[in-house]
Amino acid sequence: MQTVSMNRRQFLKSSIIAATLAANGRLPLLAAETGSGLSIDASTGPCAVKPIRDHLSRFLPAEPHQSKWQHYTLTYDIIHWSWAKGKRGTYANSVIGQAVINRRAENDRIMYNISQQTRIGGVNNVIEAQIISNVNDISSLRSWRLRSYERGLNGEKDRLSELTEQGTCRGGKIRIESGDYHYEFDARNHVVSQWTIPDFLIQKASPQLDAKFDLLHDLSLFKPNQHLVYDGQIVVKCKGGQKVTLQTFAQTGQAILPIHYLIDAQRRPQLITSSILSWALSGQTNAVTPSLKICSVPKATEFPETSPTTALPKP
Repeated sequence: MQTVSMNRRQFLKSSIIAATLAANGRLPLLAAETGSGLSIDASTGPCAVKPIRDHLSRFLPAEPHQSKWQHYTLTYDIIHWSWAKGKRGTYANSVIGQAVINRRAENDRIMYNISQQTRIGGVNNVIEAQIISNVNDISSLRSWRLRSYERGLNGEKDRLSELTEQGTCRGGKIRIESGDYHYEFDARNHVVSQWTIPDFLIQKASPQLDAKFDLLHDLSLFKPNQHLVYDGQIVVKCKGGQKVTLQTFAQTGQAILPIHYLIDAQRRPQLITSSILSWALSGQTNAVTPSLKICSVPKATEFPETSPTTALPKP
């Protein structure tokens, strides 16, 4: 069978198809309304965990970690949802990649090093980014650099797929440029990335949270008018039947399906769920990156289906 190559921008467009798939029963239906226990089909669990209910049978939350939340690294497995009904020996969820978020505070700015890899159509799509954010309530974007490229099955980088961009956000004007081209967006709210929202929740999550912002997905795709609110407490049944209580926050807005953030007692998002792709926290360290540089990304063969973790203490 011929391998189909899909670059990062093509993959972003696939989110447009998600709503159609959901309408035809090919995606887990999600809701984002007060009280995350509400569900179209209650027999399959709360709506916040529907996209990963198969993966939960192999998942345990990352163990508690002592941290002052100034310098740390979070590692997430990227979980894919697929239609597996009626097929023996198949999983509805599989680990297709990893996202690593390194955060450190420096005087008047917050710095993030990002490395992410997803395996799509037999091709490893790699994103490496460095983000500088403002020190404010939502750590809004100030400037960034991004590099994306593909690696084939042999592990070699496809140089023709490489894209390098840099961007700034000043006074509501987003400008992204690379070589001889540039493009711009006008933002009416603070601008964040999907890689900085977990840190925002770690710093600010509470039942009173009511945040409005604009999203720059993958530092490239502008999705304005996002709204993030508390969505209630749920009990999640994990590996071995262990039950864990998590607090849920729901994000809705233009150009997205609802996104749920399930956080633990340390306010860490243990699970981030949304239709086709979700994230599951697999590890945390207090590692500090000494300088702002492109992060290396593990090879796809290093991604296990599950990661050794221990359970959270009872609240």
